[in-house]
Amino acid sequence: MTERQDKALTAAEVTMLEGLLAKVSGSGGDLPWPLFRFVTEVAATSNIDLLVRDADAGVLLAWRDDPFGTGWHVPGSIIRHREEIGHRIAACAREEFGCDVAVTGGVVAVVQIFDDRGHSVSLCYPARLCGEPGRRVLAAGEVPRAGDLRWFATCPDHLYPSHGVYREVLAALAGGMPGEGAPLFTQHVGRRDAASASPKGWIDPDVALA
Repeated sequence: MTERQDKALTAAEVTMLEGLLAKVSGSGGDLPWPLFRFVTEVAATSNIDLLVRDADAGVLLAWRDDPFGTGWHVPGSIIRHREEIGHRIAACAREEFGCDVAVTGGVVAVVQIFDDRGHSVSLCYPARLCGEPGRRVLAAGEVPRAGDLRWFATCPDHLYPSHGVYREVLAALAGGMPGEGAPLFTQHVGRRDAASASPKGWIDPDVALA
């Protein structure tokens, strides 16, 4: 028996999978972690990332602390099934910044990341805050906790492991991002192979889908 045949689903397993899909169909973001892991094992996730910038303060990043690492990251979110991008942008802004944002232009970069979580493709939108953040905004020297925000005039040294590629993105934006269209940036990070189990992850329900 070949490795491919050994991994093939049985008829009973296919029937079970169809039953699970029927049960979660239309649930939007309400996925427990085993189903989230299933999704990330068989397909890339589509995301939006919000590059909130200010002419004087720089770029607004959030501190992340989870099983995949710690560090400053560009706030973003996975686009749910049958969800419009504008809805995900609004939901992400409320979750990450605690306030609304205004998108100030079209997609400025496409970022694909291959890491221990899986494979993600992110559309990066420039944005500005609409009002004061509802999250703690740190000054230089303050110790961050998960979810804290901080403005950076230059890209910080301690980026979240999977977001090292954003050093290139932010540098390109600072240089005017020459050329037509949204350039593609790629990062490979982590040591996971196909046989390794991924740490727990999930998609929580946050905003009811219209």
